[in-house]
Parts: sequence; structure tokens; C-alpha cells
Amino acid sequence: MELRHLKYFIAVAEELNFRKAAERLHMEQPPLSRQIHQLEEELSVELFIRDKRGVSLTEAGEAFLGEARLTIAQADRTARIAQQFNGTQPKRLTIGYLICAFDRLLSQMIQAFRQISPGVEIVLKGMHTAPQIEALFAGEIDVGFVYFPVNQPELLTQLVLREPLVLVLPKAHPLAVLPTIPLAALASEPMLIYPRFVKPDCYDLIIFLCHEAGFQPRIVQEATPPELLVSLVEAGVGLALVEASVESRHDQGVVYRPIAESTPYLDMGAVWHKGRSGAIVKQFISVVRQSINFDEHHQGK
Repeated sequence: MELRHLKYFIAVAEELNFRKAAERLHMEQPPLSRQIHQLEEELSVELFIRDKRGVSLTEAGEAFLGEARLTIAQADRTARIAQQFNGTQPKRLTIGYLICAFDRLLSQMIQAFRQISPGVEIVLKGMHTAPQIEALFAGEIDVGFVYFPVNQPELLTQLVLREPLVLVLPKAHPLAVLPTIPLAALASEPMLIYPRFVKPDCYDLIIFLCHEAGFQPRIVQEATPPELLVSLVEAGVGLALVEASVESRHDQGVVYRPIAESTPYLDMGAVWHKGRSGAIVKQFISVVRQSINFDEHHQGK
């Protein structure tokens, strides 16, 4: 077993799709499949379940993933330590991010950071919230952009974006004539929602709000990214509660309406490990803080 086998396994485990993992690794899919098969044969353990529904990790695969990440992180740290002694260590900032954060937040922050630190190489890794937290502890990323809350005392956070939920519905829907929509009006409606493993805080908030309004949401389909969710709404599959910023990305055939009740905000921000916040991380966080432009009245404590 070599480090490359672990890197191949991690890519497939994170993508849960051999084609996407191969694209991420800049290789063809058949050689990747063979390498994973060879790894499973060497370990005498099945790491993935492959069926018509797709690819998923076995229980052994779940356990192996955490150790594989730690091994790769340790190998990277070992290389950096060796490079320090001959002055060849590159200046690098590795950033984990949610897809929805990139075009709204991260691209401008990176541009601003490069103006003050042009010699720093920036590596971007698209990841969901939970894998980013794991990667911060493993030293695989330096800064992450995740949905809050983050309840880890070893991690520092900076709130960057705060936005409400809104209802998206077809233009011809009877509720579309209302300026605001009471949550109770959704009790009998078919609902679309993000998968919980993609946006657990958003998912849990929607379920909580519906329960507070006195009903269990009738979820007919889960979908992501937001553009797909809204396209399904446009097609008449159901209604959906989404972040207000989605309106700027897809408004064909649908309308967006505020919720009549006061609801909690969805919070997104930067997170980093306080034990690994070197000069480059501190410089980047300084840029992040200078880029914040939401209403301070809504920031909270």
C-alpha cells in the first residue's frame, strides 16, 4: 500500500462517484477503479458498496477514511519539516469551502489576499461542512468556510454571511399572490429540501420551523445544489425553503416570498484551528474580516 492508494481512496470516499473522483485526480476512471480494487484486495476488506444507486462507504471504509486522512496529513507535515531545513518550503494556504460560498464570498477574499500576499500559493478544496472540520483537525486545510454553529473549542470562527430563509414556489401557485407566506400554509404542500448530509443546519432548521408551526413537512424529494432544487420547484414537483441569496442565481418561472414569522438566520463563516494559526492564516483572516459587509445589527454576539 502506497500513499497514492490512500489519496485515490480519499477522493472516491469524498466524491462517492468514481468518475468525479477521477476528474479530481486528473486521471482516467478505469485505472482509478483498478487501484481501489487492488487496495481492497491487499486489505482483504471491502471499502465501498457499489450498486445501481451509486457508491457508498462500508463500515470498514468509514473507519479507514479517518485514518487515511491522518496518514496523508502526517506525510505532508513530514515533507514540510524536511523542506524547512533547506529553505524550499513553499508558502501555501489551503482553504476548504462550500460550493455556495465561492462565488458569493471567497473569490473576492482571495483576490484581496493576493494583493497583500502575492507569493502565497492558494489551494482550494470544495468540501461539505463536516469533512472540513475533520480536515482542520488533520491539518489538511488551514481555513474552512462552513455553516455555523461550530461547537469545537479548538477551532476559532468568524461570522461572514447571515441570511434568512425564503419560500420559492412556481409563479402560478395560489400562494404566490401573497406578499409573505405563513409557515402553516405549507402544511399540506409537497416540499423539497436539501439532503441533511449536505446542509445539516439548514435541514434541521426547516424541520424545526415546521414543527413549531404545528406540522410535519411532507418531503417528496431531496436535491442539491440550489439551482436543481429551484428547477424542480419550477417543474411543479413541490415548494422549497432556501437561502435568500438563491434568488440571484435562479428566478426563471418561480417567485420568492419571505416567511411571515420571524425565523432564525442561516450563518456561514470562516473557521480555523487556533493551534495552527500562523502568519499566513492570520493575514487571510484579517482580509476576511475586512470583507464582511452584512448588517452588523444582525451579527449577534
